[in-house]
Amino acid sequence: MTTASVRPARHVRPVGPVDVIVVAFPGVRPDGSIAEAISALVANGTVRILDLVLAWKDDAGQVTLAEVTDLDGDGIPDLVAIQGDIPGLLTDADAQAAMEALPPGCAVALLAWENTWAIRASMALREKGAVLLGHERIPATDIDAVMDELEAMVDNEIES
Repeated sequence: MTTASVRPARHVRPVGPVDVIVVAFPGVRPDGSIAEAISALVANGTVRILDLVLAWKDDAGQVTLAEVTDLDGDGIPDLVAIQGDIPGLLTDADAQAAMEALPPGCAVALLAWENTWAIRASMALREKGAVLLGHERIPATDIDAVMDELEAMVDNEIES
């Protein structure tokens, strides 16, 4: 669980919580469908992209950073609508570090976004001196596993 010190902020700025994810694509090169899904989140005001770094490791183990606006390498900008607002937040060194443990033929995406949907609630809490004491994120794969177990239990009950 992520924790914070118990000190209220001096200034309450209109910002939401920021998430950073590192996603590997073993043997798969993104095709633009991910950019479409992210663009929809930006368009409806759910998130604001702060930075994005993409990298590929070729069969020889050479790491190449991708142009942020062209996910699939076809020369057509996929990410024009979601270019980051804070370029440099994630660095080339971050991408290199993420690629170290991956085998050749993999891609990695590092993405930082602000959860703009939470700005009003975040500001209201901070204006009243609230301090975040913990935060836990449950990965979707864990939720899927629990749902699979529940479905199997229901199926077993129906069959009995």
